[in-house]
Amino acid sequence: MAALVDGGLLIVEQHHYLGGAMWQLPGGAVDPGDADPLAAARRELAEETGYHGGTWTGHGSLLPLPGLTDCSVHLWRVERPTPGPAAPESSEADLRVLRVPLPEAAAAVREGLLRCAPSAALVLLIVEP
Repeated sequence: MAALVDGGLLIVEQHHYLGGAMWQLPGGAVDPGDADPLAAARRELAEETGYHGGTWTGHGSLLPLPGLTDCSVHLWRVERPTPGPAAPESSEADLRVLRVPLPEAAAAVREGLLRCAPSAALVLLIVEP
């Protein structure tokens, strides 16, 4: 999800075994205990960044690899979430949370620093509507 805080976008930097260190937006799977994709997005934002609440807007969903999987990625935007303590999973121990100005986030997409496809699509949707 795209979390907008004080004119910046929350970006997480994490090492992935296939892609190395990578910038991406906070997010994750819809777990069986989640009521719906929005509940999952709220949970993931709080776990990874500590931020919660705010005003949420849906931007549909994407099929990132429709020829290989039926996986669907839901796109959310949250404005003015409230900070709090993060509670990352053990696999996210190396996760760093950054607040990046919107123009810099768009540049990171164009320059290949933010390479996660759904994250890149949502950043460009928000920066260049």
